[in-house]
Amino acid sequence: MNTTFKRIFSLLLTALIILTALTGCGNRATNVKQTEEMDLTKDTNILVVYFTWSGHLQSMAHWIADETGADIVRVIAKEAYPEDYNATADRAKNEKNEGIRPEITLSLSAEELAKYDTIFFGFPVWWYDLPMPMWTFLESVDLSGKTVIPFFSHEGSSNGASSLDTLVSLAKGADVKRDDVLSIRGGKVDASEDTVREWVRGLGYGK
Repeated sequence: MNTTFKRIFSLLLTALIILTALTGCGNRATNVKQTEEMDLTKDTNILVVYFTWSGHLQSMAHWIADETGADIVRVIAKEAYPEDYNATADRAKNEKNEGIRPEITLSLSAEELAKYDTIFFGFPVWWYDLPMPMWTFLESVDLSGKTVIPFFSHEGSSNGASSLDTLVSLAKGADVKRDDVLSIRGGKVDASEDTVREWVRGLGYGK
C-alpha cells in the first residue's frame, strides 16, 4: 500500500467515523425547535422522557405517549446544540470525552416523579452512548423501584452500543427492560409509526 493510497484510505475512514458519530441523529428536521415540553396533567402512572436533536425521538415519543395515554417531558440542554450537524457532533464528542454533564432545562421534583411507575426513556445514540444531557437527567432523579423501557434511534448501533449499560448504571434501583427495547434506524423513523405503536401494544401498555 503506497503512501498516497494510505492517505486516501485514512481520509475516507475518518469521514465514515464522523458520519456515524451521532448514530441515530441523522438529518435535522427543519421544524425541530429547542423548546421545552412538559405535560404532567394526565391521569396516568406512565411518563415518556426523551431527548432529541434531529426530531426523530420527538416523533417516537409522541406516538408512545398517544398510544399509552402517558405524560411527556423533553430533556433540553440549556446551551442549545448547533443546527449544523458537524458542529453538534464535535460538541457531543467533547462532552463525552471530557465527561461533561450539560445543564438541562428540565427539573422534575420528587413529588412529580412519584406518581409514575413506568418510564419510557428515549434518546438517539450519540458517540455509541447516551447523549450527555441524558446523563445529567438520570443523575438528577431517583428512579429506584420504577420500570424503565428504553427506545432509541441509531444509524448503525442497532444494539445501542454502550447506551444501555450506561442507562442501567445511572438509573440506580430501576428495572431497566433491556429485552424490551425499541431500536429504529434514524432514517426509517418517519415511516415507523405503526412499528412504534405495535411495540407499545406488544408490551401491554396500549390504551
